Amino acid sequence: MNQRPARAADVAARAGVSVTAVSFVLGGKADGNIAAATRDRILAAAAELGYRPNRVAQSLRANRTHALGLMTDGIASSPFAGRLLAAAGRRAAELGQVLIVHDSHFDTERDQHTADDLAARRVDAIIYATMGLRRVDALPTTSLPLVLANCFQDEDVRPTGIPDEESVGRQAAHLLIEAGHRRVVMLSGQGVGDSHDPYRGNVAGPLRAKAFLTGLRACEIARRAGEVVVAGWGIRDGHAGALRVLLDGNGRLLAARDRPTAIFAVNDRVAVGAVMGAMSVGLCVPEDLSVVGVDDQEELADQLVPALTTFRLPHVEMGVWAVDAAQSLIDPGRGAGPVEPGRTLLPFHLVRRATVGPPNPVAGT
Repeated sequence: MNQRPARAADVAARAGVSVTAVSFVLGGKADGNIAAATRDRILAAAAELGYRPNRVAQSLRANRTHALGLMTDGIASSPFAGRLLAAAGRRAAELGQVLIVHDSHFDTERDQHTADDLAARRVDAIIYATMGLRRVDALPTTSLPLVLANCFQDEDVRPTGIPDEESVGRQAAHLLIEAGHRRVVMLSGQGVGDSHDPYRGNVAGPLRAKAFLTGLRACEIARRAGEVVVAGWGIRDGHAGALRVLLDGNGRLLAARDRPTAIFAVNDRVAVGAVMGAMSVGLCVPEDLSVVGVDDQEELADQLVPALTTFRLPHVEMGVWAVDAAQSLIDPGRGAGPVEPGRTLLPFHLVRRATVGPPNPVAGT
């Protein structure tokens, strides 16, 4: 005969406490209510008995489902930004939440239907996240708590977590100047496209480019023609962009004194294309040309030969922040504490690898 599952009363009896104390501890409300020693005794008893809280009963009592909805334009259906979803899922589990993910495949016309469906499933809050940083003109209408991740609205009426794009542009300028480079070019990406373009409305490129130029100015590096070249967002764009700044109008390699000694690429895919372009015309990276990217894209940046120096996007931090912010809107006593409308800027992290070095003495600076 099967043994019945352990109940809260069994845990209370084993730990020598009240059922209420068990409810506080296993419901995440022990802080300020239950002594640490008592909490540890309850947790040990629950582990020994193999007790699992009845989530359905908890939901009925608290009028919550312990579920968060995550709406995304293309994170789940693309090979990019998966760290955001993974981090959000881990953090949700730590807080006793289930994460329900819906990916629109860049069809934002489905957003309202998705929000309505999540509301019908009685999720406690919604996270609206995008693959690339973009301005969102219209959000789905919902009465549920809503936070934004990797996207923003001009009016900033919702809690919003985004990468500090301007900071990374300045950091890239400083990195290359510190390495000794003076002839540097950025291969940037435009933010236009049709409704199914993953980069439609992406504002990261212009922000990074503006800050990159600001960083050069701050270091008194004189502006030169072609300092920022709008190339695109893909590997082929990076390859073509590199050839534009390395070759003359007749397709011949520019003299060392006339070509850049370093390229800052708007993302890792463009950086990979730039490395390939440089090598296709006989240049060595980083001996003849240094290249730095942005993203630290999974299965790409560290696999390139030579491995790519890049700035890691704070996808993990955005995922954790988004879940904490949503939890704080549901229950200010949990998550990261009270959260206010407005933008939270999350920093990039430099990952030093092998594509940045000093300029070749033959080329000068």
